[in-house]
Amino acid sequence: MFLKKLYSEPSRLFQPVEFKNGINFIFGKKHTAKDTKESLNGIGKSTLLDLIDFCLLSGFSKQNTRLYKEKKRLTNHKIVLEFEIKDIHYIIKRSVDKPRDIEFGLFSETPKVIKIEDLKEKLFGLIFDNPNYKGKLDSSWYRKLMLFFLKIHKRQKGQFLDPIKYLSSEAGKEIELNQYHFLLLGIDNSLLCRNHQAQQGVNERNTAIREVKRLVENNYQIDIKNVDSEIHKLERRINKIEKIIESFQLADQYDDVEAQANLLTRQIKELSAQNFWDNKKIEAYQESFELKDILDTRKINQITKLYSETNSLLGEKIGKSLAEAVQFRKQLASSREEFLSDEINTLQTEIKNKRNKIKKLDEERAKLFLFLDSKEALKDLTGAFYNLAETKTKLSELESKVKTYHDLEKEKADWELKDKKIKLEILEYLDTIKAQISSFDDIISSVYNDIYPKNQDKLSFSISSKPRSNAKLSINVNFDDGESKGQNRGRTLVYDIAILLHTIKNQINCPRFLIHDGLFDSMDKAHFIELYNLIENTLSQGIKFQYIITLNEEGTLNENFGEFEKINTDKIEAEAIAVLTPVNKFWSLI
Repeated sequence: MFLKKLYSEPSRLFQPVEFKNGINFIFGKKHTAKDTKESLNGIGKSTLLDLIDFCLLSGFSKQNTRLYKEKKRLTNHKIVLEFEIKDIHYIIKRSVDKPRDIEFGLFSETPKVIKIEDLKEKLFGLIFDNPNYKGKLDSSWYRKLMLFFLKIHKRQKGQFLDPIKYLSSEAGKEIELNQYHFLLLGIDNSLLCRNHQAQQGVNERNTAIREVKRLVENNYQIDIKNVDSEIHKLERRINKIEKIIESFQLADQYDDVEAQANLLTRQIKELSAQNFWDNKKIEAYQESFELKDILDTRKINQITKLYSETNSLLGEKIGKSLAEAVQFRKQLASSREEFLSDEINTLQTEIKNKRNKIKKLDEERAKLFLFLDSKEALKDLTGAFYNLAETKTKLSELESKVKTYHDLEKEKADWELKDKKIKLEILEYLDTIKAQISSFDDIISSVYNDIYPKNQDKLSFSISSKPRSNAKLSINVNFDDGESKGQNRGRTLVYDIAILLHTIKNQINCPRFLIHDGLFDSMDKAHFIELYNLIENTLSQGIKFQYIITLNEEGTLNENFGEFEKINTDKIEAEAIAVLTPVNKFWSLI
């Protein structure tokens, strides 16, 4: 990817900027040689770079204060960036009025409006995608990777402190950044991606576990460790309320429960009394079975004989009549016994039925008594149902949170197990990529020796194990002669230039430009001369790339650069793609 041109539509916002192969100076120059005290801050150097970043889909919010404060000026305008990828000419148009709807397409065609997230994915495919790369590529990395090539000061506190950690905290932490550096180095980053995923898994579960624990402890005033006991309490309460409701439903919701209980008591007493008298009847019937007839066969014979002595015919008749009377009495007694037996059976059945009814009534009365015991807490059926629903909801929510808590704990343990395995794999993996590390070490050492010729071979580059950190490995660029603000910037300069040359040499798909905003503000300008020579020599080999740098005029070049013949103010001004002064600032060039 090479930048071609930056301008606005309509074109009255600023002077169009055309980019070229090699060094692209954005030069801050004193208005006159006498204006030694004039500040070159705020003249628009970084703003120009912000607009490049804006077209390449940076966020547009109050966090980006420098560009956001120009929102009124930018309204009703489109910022346009033309660029090339593999000799194909593209165009992007973006406005602050609709920053999420971007026009994009081939330069030779009418660009189409694309949503920002879709365009990020598309640009990632165009700029970074590499089917020959063995590691992982993810379109969500687009902006994080672009930040490596767009080192623009967004805030006053932005510093070039560490080449691996970029310029901005937006890029992420070491564990995430290592994935991107391995991609730029052409080294398989799959294991680092798995490591990042595992750490995310653990961290996300830890966050969720803390939140569930906080909710349980705040909402239920119990320690998460005692939650099972609380669940059992709620279950017992639900059972108790359900029994109360069951008993209460026997009576009409609007009737007096005590009256219902009294009615049942009266019915029980009446049935009990009926059974009492029925039992007395049975006793009386059973006693009547014991009564004997006063005439028997022996007495009949005596009477017959007595009358026969007087008149045999009369005796015979009397005897016959008495026998018939006895037979009739026996038949009558037999019928009476059957009647009494039936009556007894009937009474016994009725007594049994009444006892069963008494039992049921007594159970109903017991339920009402249970409700009456709880009547002070539950005034009516509506209240009982409300209390039941509320308790069940509380139980359900608590059980759900506890299940979530246990599931999260299990998932965390699974991720931690994966994390331990990855730690061992990384130790073994470092041995397999020694040749690739050595190959890049040759490039970065060469860049260092060209820029720091008086300190030959004092740079060390390493990728080493860091088992106690989440990242598990560390990428380091160090100068052996100590640390300083200038040397931190020097490490960034050397590493970034080496990465750019490395990606070109190994045909790794990525931008072929690099932006350094204010990198040389605290560096010895003599190193800039050596960088200039390195870039010129590289370009002479037919290698195409763009190094875009902001540079301020400070004092005389003899004092600051050391090689007046090689480079001077006039040469920089002549080669610059934009020259800004305290009078001719970026927004006032039109």
